[in-house]
Formats: sequence, C-alpha cells, structure tokens
Amino acid sequence: MTERADDTRMVAASETAARNPMRPPDTLPRDFPAALRVFATHPSPLLIALFVAVLAGWRVALGGFGWGDAIVALAVLAWFPLNEWLIHVFMLHFKPRRLFGRTVDFYLPKTHRRHHADPWNLEWVFIPRHVHFWTVPQVALILWLLWPWQELALTGLATYLLLGLHYEWVHFLSHIPWCPSAPVLGAYYQRRVREHRYHHFRNENYWWGVSMGLGDRLLGTAPQVTETARSGTTTTLGLR
Repeated sequence: MTERADDTRMVAASETAARNPMRPPDTLPRDFPAALRVFATHPSPLLIALFVAVLAGWRVALGGFGWGDAIVALAVLAWFPLNEWLIHVFMLHFKPRRLFGRTVDFYLPKTHRRHHADPWNLEWVFIPRHVHFWTVPQVALILWLLWPWQELALTGLATYLLLGLHYEWVHFLSHIPWCPSAPVLGAYYQRRVREHRYHHFRNENYWWGVSMGLGDRLLGTAPQVTETARSGTTTTLGLR
C-alpha cells in the first residue's frame, strides 16, 4: 500500500494525486463528538487556544475596557477576510521561481501543495507547526512596539488569534464528512465547506476564502460554480 504523507516525509504529488477520491475515506470523523475530539487534540488548535487564553486573560487583568477595544476588535474582524485571501493567494500558493540560477521555494507552500495533493489527509489540514514557532516572537514584537497602547494591542491580538482558531475549525470541517446542521450557523458552515471544496475539487484559482467569503466577494474570486470550468490541476497546482 502506498504510504501517506506526514510531517517529516513528503510523498510526491504524483503519488497522492493518483489516489485522490472526492469522497472522504471512512476513517475520518462523521459526527460531532468524533470531530471535536480530533480537533481538540491536535497541536495547532491547542496552541492557538493557549495563545488566546493567555492574551485574553492578560487583557482582562488590565481592565478598563472601552469603545477603543470594540473598535479594534471590529477592525480586526473586518481585516480578517482579506488577510485570509492574501495569505492563501500569495503565500500558500506561492510557486517556485528561478532566481540567479537557483530555485526559490519555501516550506509553507510545499506543505500546502501536499494538502492539495492529499486533501483528506489530516496531517496537512492544520497550520504547520513551524508557523506556530514564530507566533511568540511576533506577538512579543507587536506588544513591544505598541506598549503605550498595550490594552488595545492585547485586544487586537486576542481577536486575531481567536479568528485564527475559527479558521482552523472551518478548514477542518471542509476536510471531514461531518458539518454542523443547525438552521443559521449550520448554513454558514455548510457554505464555507462547499466553497472550499470547490477550491480543492473544481478550480484552485478561485474561492480563496476559508472561514470567511467576503474577500472573494470583494475581489471577484467567487464565481458561479456552474459557470466555472474544472481546472484539471487542483491536486498538482500546475506543478510536476
């Protein structure tokens, strides 16, 4: 049996693309308890939840909430759909380039290519561990630069990382068979899952938003699926 990819061995895209059924395998979670158990025990959601708890707890300890906190939180919420779109387009789908006779490539887009090649493999669904290694120094730098406004900085950082945790949840739902079915919230999640699967199984050049679709609407990358041709390169991203 062909080996599956993992975080230390990258199976070639040609291998995984050859066994890339659109239907998820039976080994994936198919109800809420199973889905929550897998999600809640993965290192990436746990680390993000820890960051959120520390930053939010620090903010609460400082006290003095005001309109400034609400404005900052809403500004982060408004920015997040574009943030998702930009990261997906320019970082995750970065293509190797030749520069001065050398190939320029990065580990993050490499892992994302494995994700497209093997979309039902949960090893590639969550934010890679090496990304989290940069979270603490980035947070520390932001707090140092904005120390006179530390309360607002903490509100913004906690909000951003909370939205990042939600991103992980929605992306996870897109790659398992189960999805919430509650009348309002369920409809939202089902739409996000459906559009992300269009990105994976119809055309990887559209539907860049994951947890939010506003970026696609603003930037014209959420076409009618019935009017969008299959790319034929969703598993290889046009690379061999």
